Amino acid sequence: MRTRGDALHDAGEAFRLTFRASALSPAFRTFVAAEGQWGVDLAVDHLLILQHLLRHPEIDTVTAARLCQRSPEEARETLSRLERELGYLDRGGSGRGTCWTLRPSTHGQLAAPGDLDRDRRTDWEAAKTRVLSILRQRAEHGEPGLSNKELRAITRLDRNQVVRLLRVLRQENPQVQTRGRGAGARYSWEEA
Repeated sequence: MRTRGDALHDAGEAFRLTFRASALSPAFRTFVAAEGQWGVDLAVDHLLILQHLLRHPEIDTVTAARLCQRSPEEARETLSRLERELGYLDRGGSGRGTCWTLRPSTHGQLAAPGDLDRDRRTDWEAAKTRVLSILRQRAEHGEPGLSNKELRAITRLDRNQVVRLLRVLRQENPQVQTRGRGAGARYSWEEA
């Protein structure tokens, strides 16, 4: 894959894709080449989504549709293929709150070495934002709150990390409420 030029150039069965204002890491190029050797045909949409996820903690259907210039249904299908068939992504949330993130193993193959501490802080902030968004959305639709187990699936944090995350969110946002105790506890957004 070349990274120079301004457009997609057709050359028989091969093509050149340019990511403007973005240097592809050698790890990304190596990953794409290795997948090709294993017979995995990565479409342009796949490459765009993977590149996006290297710079952002998650992607939703609307963002993927805009990025790939596809309908939301086509984008959802592409994201599902990257998750289920290729095993590159993890899904979090449900319904309109569904988002996808790079699996840690995929991220390790695609990303150049970085500041792990910065990445952890970004993941924590992304988890806080995601949980608040979903709790608000569920409250708007009259849906019940979320359990620790559901929040673990959304955030990819462990049980204790979710408890800590909710403690911080309750301190920062009095609308975040806890009902019940233990495994039966549910976390929700309640306007005062």
